[in-house]
Amino acid sequence: MKRNISLLLALALSIGGCSLAPNLQIQTPELPAAKGDTNTTEQIVTAEWWKRYQDPSLDALIDEALRNSDDLKLSISNVNTAKALLGLSEAQRYPTLNASASATRQKTSEESLSPMGGMIYNTYGLSATLGYEIDFWGKLKNQENAALSEFTATQAERDTVRITLVSSVAEAYFNLVAIKRQIEITEQSVEAFKEGYEYRLRQHRFGEIDPMTAEQAHTLYANAKLSLEGLKESKSLNENALALLVGRTPKEMGEMGFTTVTELPKPLSIPAGIPSDLLQRRPDIRSAEEMLRAANANIGVAKAAYFPSISLSGNIGLESSELNRLMQNSAGVWGIGPSLNVPLLDFGRIKNQVESTESKKETAQIQYAKSVKNAFKEVYDSLKKIESSNAKITAQEEGIDAYVKLLSLSQIRYDAGYVDYLNVLDAKRGELDAQVNLVGLQVQQLANQITLYKALGGGWQSQAE
Repeated sequence: MKRNISLLLALALSIGGCSLAPNLQIQTPELPAAKGDTNTTEQIVTAEWWKRYQDPSLDALIDEALRNSDDLKLSISNVNTAKALLGLSEAQRYPTLNASASATRQKTSEESLSPMGGMIYNTYGLSATLGYEIDFWGKLKNQENAALSEFTATQAERDTVRITLVSSVAEAYFNLVAIKRQIEITEQSVEAFKEGYEYRLRQHRFGEIDPMTAEQAHTLYANAKLSLEGLKESKSLNENALALLVGRTPKEMGEMGFTTVTELPKPLSIPAGIPSDLLQRRPDIRSAEEMLRAANANIGVAKAAYFPSISLSGNIGLESSELNRLMQNSAGVWGIGPSLNVPLLDFGRIKNQVESTESKKETAQIQYAKSVKNAFKEVYDSLKKIESSNAKITAQEEGIDAYVKLLSLSQIRYDAGYVDYLNVLDAKRGELDAQVNLVGLQVQQLANQITLYKALGGGWQSQAE
């Protein structure tokens, strides 16, 4: 008997495996050829790109964010859930084996026609039951494939959350550094406006200018103070945003404290050679591709419902009315047989389920194509913004040089008595305003670079690493 069960089980395992899922052909997008030296690119860009800024404070904040982020914890929880569902799908492809033991005492009806009517007797039993669904149409295999793809997709989604988190922390950190620097410069500008206002007041007292001119200087001074307060407000708001990203409350951020560099770092070099196939490694594209695979596998699961399902079940055990005779050979019992379940009438349930899965696959295909297109756009936009910000910074630096020369000439002319002191103050304020604008352009350049790393999936490593 055991031999028969083993043979039937082996036959069932060998028969299963036909799949009704469509043959999936994922069209790889035509990626543009890389420009420049791709080998150089792969050598200098790494997955932990932020460490190249060599800022221990930034490194510490990012590490803290990766430990404490609720969004990242949620994504990890989703991965664990998908992993458990994958394990469940894998287990469904294998037989189930259950063991049981029983002891009963019962009385039959005295009105029964059975010769044992009115008797009280005991029954003792030990048994093992084996059940197995033959996967003729690949339903269970496709369920497993779908679960595997969904598990892989959740892993990619976790990576997307991680990349977004790191990028957000870095951008918030550099914004804070920039604002602090702008506050320092603006404070100097406020002093210059104050000095100009006081100079105009003295002129007014001596009757050299009218009251309107003095009030115009007062207005400029007041606006400068307003700009300073706006920067201070932005500093507080950025600190609060950074606190949220690293998992602290604003109060905790203030109590625990943190330090920042005093100057923005130099932007990292972005070589011309950006390997085009990097976009395929973006986690959002990987996630979209895996969800497409899952949708395709689910079509096979739905189509399998059109066909009969066959299960094998068997049991073997011992049964006796006397406990001391339970282990006798004569107490052995067994049974084995197949069961067939054939769909006959379902009023379109299976048809609609198949159409639903096919529609979901179409949606997944569109989403995959959209993800690829969006990836191209983000990369090209980032590269263009970096190029543009480089040109703006160059022009702004030229403007600062011009203001420095103007300030020097104004000071010389003032010392010589050709102009009044307001010319010197105007040149000084112009230089300070240009410096504030330069800091804004520099932090925007860093933000554009961070966006590029994010668009490329968080950086990459050479194949040799």
